[in-house]
Amino acid sequence: MEENIQTRTELRTDEERFRMLVEHVSDWIWEVDENGIYTYASPRIYDILGYLPSQVLGKTPFDLMEEGEAKRIAPIFEYHVSNKLPIKKLENINLHRDGYEVILETSGSPILNAEGDCVGYRGMDRDITERKQIERRQQQLLGIIEASPDFIATFDIAGNSFYYNPAARKLLSINENATFNEAVMERWVTDLLKTEGIPTAIENGHWKGESAILKDDGTSIPVSQMIVAHKSESGAVEFLSTIAHDITERKELEKVIYNQAHYDPLTNLPNRRFLQKKWAELMGTFKIPKKVAVLFMDLDNFKYINDTLGHEFGDRLLKVAASQLEVFVEENDFVCRYGGDEFVLIFNNIEKDFEVQEKAEQLIESFHEPFGIDGHLIKVTGSIGISIFPDDGVELDTLIKKADNAMYKIKRNGKK
Repeated sequence: MEENIQTRTELRTDEERFRMLVEHVSDWIWEVDENGIYTYASPRIYDILGYLPSQVLGKTPFDLMEEGEAKRIAPIFEYHVSNKLPIKKLENINLHRDGYEVILETSGSPILNAEGDCVGYRGMDRDITERKQIERRQQQLLGIIEASPDFIATFDIAGNSFYYNPAARKLLSINENATFNEAVMERWVTDLLKTEGIPTAIENGHWKGESAILKDDGTSIPVSQMIVAHKSESGAVEFLSTIAHDITERKELEKVIYNQAHYDPLTNLPNRRFLQKKWAELMGTFKIPKKVAVLFMDLDNFKYINDTLGHEFGDRLLKVAASQLEVFVEENDFVCRYGGDEFVLIFNNIEKDFEVQEKAEQLIESFHEPFGIDGHLIKVTGSIGISIFPDDGVELDTLIKKADNAMYKIKRNGKK
């Protein structure tokens, strides 16, 4: 008698423990009969679907679904029942009592009687709505990344890359199954990224700048690039990602705009603006006093040639003269079209003034040979005036004015 009482007490204790376990787990525990009608539902159903357990008893899981979802799930349930198979992580969409969708992951095992017939199922439903939403967002993001025309890649702080989107693989000429070796990384991880981009991203979370990607054929593609460091809650960098946008067209446009602003469209020589820029750079490099020669030159009788043979012919003559000047000046020297038939030349690092005079005479001499233009042999001479920095001044405008005056003085006095 005492043994039976003890046994019943132990059973009640075990049952209480089981009930406490069932009612406090985050999943919803349930039982259905062979027709799929709920015979038990744990209190967790209220947190998941908004129903009290008593409100679902006598209903089936399909009563908690939209019609289309119920039609999809019912045959799957019937198949498992008829074959006495366990249900493993079956995803299904239910409707919360307030009307919004809740995605559940259902697992269950058949309940068999003594004859081996399936008389129901016992299992649990887990709310995976948030997880599926995250997965859906991740899939959407992956779809955007895969479809993006920009170069997108991920890599670790050791320099090992483990993902390239299709645009990046195409740019680097690597197929989907290719090994992302060091040689591939070297074609886009430039010295700038190694010394500035990656360290800055690791320290500040991100870096943005301009870099370049080397194609398989050796072509360098300019890109606007961002690197992002993805960190754990502890602040450790788990991996880095980069997105690079091809800015070839923008660079070409910038080059066109720069050329239009700094070069003469007729002769393609630097213009006055470029001359000012060049002079400022030149003055900025001087740590000790150096002499610089400024030469002002124009073509003799150019107006007469323009008036007699036409402006188009005069333009061609200017282009030929500009080419002659480009050939004459050395690498460290500078020549620009100042305006009309006027040109300014700058000779650096002059030690003796007579060196400039010799160069000017050689330049005039180079114009003694006639130029062949449209079947005409045109002999054009030039006149040159010289000023020396810093002897004749330190401002460019002052030096040009003195060189210009010197040139006209030569013209008035006649050439030797």
